[in-house]
Amino acid sequence: MTKPTRTIRFRIVMEAMAWLAVLTACVLQGNLLGAPGLAPAPASSAAPQQALDFEFYRDNVEPIFMKSRGDFLPPDPGDPACVMCHTWQTNTPLKLQPLEEDGNGGVFWTEEQSRLNFEVVSRLVVPGDPENSRFLRKPLVARAGGTVSHTGGKFWTSQEDPEWQIIAEWVSNATGSPDRSPDSPSLDFEFFRACVQPILVNPLPDSLACTSCHSEGAAAFVSSIPEGRRFWNEEESRSNYQVVSRLIAPGYPTQSRLLMHPLHPDGGGDYAHNGVRRWMSQDDPEWQMLAAWVRGERRGNSCQR
Repeated sequence: MTKPTRTIRFRIVMEAMAWLAVLTACVLQGNLLGAPGLAPAPASSAAPQQALDFEFYRDNVEPIFMKSRGDFLPPDPGDPACVMCHTWQTNTPLKLQPLEEDGNGGVFWTEEQSRLNFEVVSRLVVPGDPENSRFLRKPLVARAGGTVSHTGGKFWTSQEDPEWQIIAEWVSNATGSPDRSPDSPSLDFEFFRACVQPILVNPLPDSLACTSCHSEGAAAFVSSIPEGRRFWNEEESRSNYQVVSRLIAPGYPTQSRLLMHPLHPDGGGDYAHNGVRRWMSQDDPEWQMLAAWVRGERRGNSCQR
């Protein structure tokens, strides 16, 4: 596998601080809402094909993460690669391992790191169905079947793009997905309504409630509470639940935007969040309660921490 150039390595390291300002100014809808719900993989009575191929992934898919992308957003921050955000700046589901550096200034992943990356990427595809795989839809323009937004920009203008075709080949030749295993936890609606939603309307001292920004406009992920009431009814709560579920990676608290955006970076949270930091560390009892919900361990209407 050809190693990336020293130029890309330099940009990855040296442009980091400049990117923080750009990402903070990004439209929050793209950063928060992510992809719409994906259609399930089509049922098939045929014999299962091979699982996702690690060697093909490492030789053909993983190098795409290191390719420069040209203009991103004005003002032009240079030509960063996907690894610029997806190794250390974000806690999105596509959380890749930090890059290693060789003696010649090149960067690479060890085989062990590549296998960890492979597991992460595998959860973002629907084997056998590239068009419904989040991994292929996020960087693809909407008119070609991609998602509406992607904070990292849109760099595939059609499904005929050679990179899209390479990844589609990898996905098409496999069935079965770790993200759809029977052991994947489910999010409990009753706990969401009784214990998660109150967090959104109860501000910290001297701070605004989450709903002050996130119930209207581009940053909204819950509905506004109708005048004359202090909370959502069941129908409104179920609607909120559907949207908030998109900010959760079931079973993975540190890959869930709802938990990582308001968490301070010193505690492992996202660097870009225009609002205040609600939690300073992952040891915060409230954060721990939400993490247990994401892992499928909290159900019902008891919010005791």
